[in-house]
Amino acid sequence: MTRVDLFSAAFAIAALTAAPAVAQQAPAETVALTLADAVQRTLAHNSDLSIVRLETDVEAARVGESRGAYAPVFSTAAGRTRNVTPPSSALLGDTGVDVHDWFSSTGVRQRVPWGGGVWSVSWDTARTTSTNPFVSFDPNLQSGIQAAFSQPLLKDRPIDAARRQYVVAKRNRDSSELEFRQAVVQTVAAVKQAYWTLKAAIANVGVQQRSLELADELARQNRIRVDAGQIPPLDLVQAEAEVAQRRENLIQARATAGDAEDRLRRLIMDPSDTAFWRVSLDPIDTPPEPGMAPDADAAVAAALNERYDLARAANDLENAKTEVAFLGNQRLPDVRIEALYRGNGLGGTEIVRTGPFPGIVTGTRDTSFGSALGQTFAGDYPTWSLGVTVSYPIGRSSEEAGFARAGIERDQAARRLASLQLDAAEAIRRAARQVRSTGERVDAARASAALAERRFNDEQRRYDVGLSTTFLVTQAQRDLLQAQVGLLQTMLDHQSAAISFETLQQAPAVASGGSITMRGADVMLMPPPAPRGLFRAGAGQ
Repeated sequence: MTRVDLFSAAFAIAALTAAPAVAQQAPAETVALTLADAVQRTLAHNSDLSIVRLETDVEAARVGESRGAYAPVFSTAAGRTRNVTPPSSALLGDTGVDVHDWFSSTGVRQRVPWGGGVWSVSWDTARTTSTNPFVSFDPNLQSGIQAAFSQPLLKDRPIDAARRQYVVAKRNRDSSELEFRQAVVQTVAAVKQAYWTLKAAIANVGVQQRSLELADELARQNRIRVDAGQIPPLDLVQAEAEVAQRRENLIQARATAGDAEDRLRRLIMDPSDTAFWRVSLDPIDTPPEPGMAPDADAAVAAALNERYDLARAANDLENAKTEVAFLGNQRLPDVRIEALYRGNGLGGTEIVRTGPFPGIVTGTRDTSFGSALGQTFAGDYPTWSLGVTVSYPIGRSSEEAGFARAGIERDQAARRLASLQLDAAEAIRRAARQVRSTGERVDAARASAALAERRFNDEQRRYDVGLSTTFLVTQAQRDLLQAQVGLLQTMLDHQSAAISFETLQQAPAVASGGSITMRGADVMLMPPPAPRGLFRAGAGQ
């Protein structure tokens, strides 16, 4: 039997022996796949990454929604009213008073992105006709332009609900980007793991196939010797039982390789390409040899600055601090400066009277709407107000309770970040030890496989010259099979440890059956209020 170098070519067994064995079930088309190709296909087609990418777009849209609180709001209204009132005086006659009014109002208001102030500018016009004999203008044309501003001095000045929502939405968008990057790292790690698992599974098929061939050869030789009367029939039964057992092992190995191939397909295939399920994957890369032991301390230091989950936890802590700042500010008195200026204009057909009240109509004098509009902007009839409003709840308010709750949640977020940092350091150090120990195990497994092969070769030569038994040869074959499978598993364990160590420096491991979840806060619609100035109740405006 030709000696096989198991030390550096354990995975190459698949290419030499496994391919013919699985060719009976494999599809006609075979794709030679490198690890880089597998990663590239994943980044281009993986549906789970597409879902997370869309979630980041949702968070970006939420930022736009929250920014809408500062968008200017344009409003306009136009209408007509009629008001017929019964006569309240004998001077009005028996028909009452019929008033027709046409009016319109157009304005813009906006919340200021800094300081919490709100401004508004509006222009309104009206045309009124009335059957009241005592009116001075019929029709009456009115025009007015108004500018108002409301500025908080304590509550809502450093931060208000709109700014809190906008700041939190931006951090959530940044966190969603970090979560997407984390998902990429974890998915790439899963692809690498699936790639090397498939490579090992195919190599295991080759090992099992070779073991079956050795058992078949031993059974053939025993059959000849039994026919020649050199050995008892029991040795043939033993050899044939071993053939049946190894055939079962080969069937299981093929099924395991098929499952591993489907897992890799699931990660790298384009969901729209259903034909990809019928393509056979041939992982052609060779796993790298174990290198130097990794520097766990340097990896931990880098991870504390670069891990995406820690950065997201830091954003959550900043959000909690923002909530504390907002609710702390809400406990302050609501002190606001209210300012308003309005210019008025009047026009229409003025009824000229002479004599004592109600007077005798002696004529009319027309004033155009343009003149009324000019009066508005010239400030002929100004109205203005400037004042301060103060409001403060008496007793323990909801803001006090909310502030206490926010403080607790901030402390929780800080402790959660510290706990995640400890978890990250522990996981990375453990992964570094796994890389070192599995590398040492690979050397031990290679030595074990080499010794098992030497023992089998020696036992086979002894059997050929009649100095050994079927039992000893079979046992040597089993030991060789176990050593080869153990070498494959140890090399896979080392690759898994190296992948885990690399991944943990950027992202946490995904738990079995776990999935990445996205969470974002709903954005509340916050249109700016319309400042109205400050006037004494009952005073004329």
